[in-house]
Amino acid sequence: MPVIDVHSSELVNKVNIIKVLAHPIRYAIAIALYENGTMNVGAIQETLDLAQSTVSQHISKMREIGVVTANREGTKIFYELTNDIARNVVSSLESE
Repeated sequence: MPVIDVHSSELVNKVNIIKVLAHPIRYAIAIALYENGTMNVGAIQETLDLAQSTVSQHISKMREIGVVTANREGTKIFYELTNDIARNVVSSLESE
């Protein structure tokens, strides 16, 4: 049986992604982005019926971990769920 290195960077990275997605608002943002592709904060805010500041705060945490990426178009920033692990988590859980 192979030994699993609990301190490997790959394992730690996966756990950090799961931790970020474990929050209900961040998971809901991930679902919205998974289903709709790229969205700006205003569109996410409307979809989830949350305050703009709340969405921005959670998006920031998701960007730090690398779950979402941001692309600026003029004055708006569009977010996309680009992390494969996060996409797999959402896909697996939402297909149930």
